[in-house]
Amino acid sequence: MNGSNYVSETKVDSENWPKVFQLTAKDEDGNITEQFDHAKLLQQERYAWDNNKFYLAFAPVSEQELKNADFQAQLEYLAMMADVDIDA
Repeated sequence: MNGSNYVSETKVDSENWPKVFQLTAKDEDGNITEQFDHAKLLQQERYAWDNNKFYLAFAPVSEQELKNADFQAQLEYLAMMADVDIDA
C-alpha cells in the first residue's frame, strides 16, 4: 500500500470483480493496515514515473450507497416485470 493506493508490479485482472467487495490491506509484515466490509475499486492506473507500476485506488462504500444500489436493482426488476422502459 502507498497511502490509499495498492501498488503492483503487474496489472491486476479486476474485470470479474464484483462492484462491492470486502477489502483487507496488509503491510509487508502481514499486519492489517485497513479493512472494509464494503469497498469498491475506483481506478487502476499505470505510471511511467514509477517504473510502470500499477496503482489501484479503493474507497469504502457507504451504507447509503448500498441502500441506493439495492433500491435501483428492485426498481429495474419491477420495470422489467411490468415491461416498462425506465432508461429514459
